[in-house]
Amino acid sequence: MKALGTGHSRGVLWKDVEVVRLGGPPQLRLHGGAARHADAMHVRKSLLTITHSEALAMAQVLLLGD
Repeated sequence: MKALGTGHSRGVLWKDVEVVRLGGPPQLRLHGGAARHADAMHVRKSLLTITHSEALAMAQVLLLGD
C-alpha cells in the first residue's frame, strides 16, 4: 500500500494485497483497488523481501514499471 502511494485508502484494502510463495522467493499478488492502482502506474513487476524475529516483522517492496 505504501509502495502504491495510497496507504489504506483510495479503494485499496488489506485484502487487495496478497503474499504468495510458489517454490521461490515470496511474491505479491494484487487484487481489486491495488491492482487498478498498479496498472495505472504501469507496474509490471514487484520485488518483495520479508523477515521477522520474535519481536519484529519487516517487509520491503519495490514496484517496477516500464
